Amino acid sequence: MKKRDGRIQDYIESKIIAGVKKTGATAKEAEEVAKEATKKLANRAEVTAEELSEIVVTALTKVNKKASEAFVKFRDNKLKTKKK
Repeated sequence: MKKRDGRIQDYIESKIIAGVKKTGATAKEAEEVAKEATKKLANRAEVTAEELSEIVVTALTKVNKKASEAFVKFRDNKLKTKKK
């Protein structure tokens, strides 16, 4: 995975699960989202943080819209903080 600062980092499904759970999703919902993201990334050599984020939002919206909105709010606030 290519981070926003250009660094390359391994894709770690457990990090997706942990992040999604922090938004209010259940453990089961978080696992569903992570599995869908993993499946979508299976044949890709590289993915950007932005692409991964959008995959997570799309998958999370299907299982828990409120948690999806919380994820987007957290992501956007984090990006604003980093730009300062």
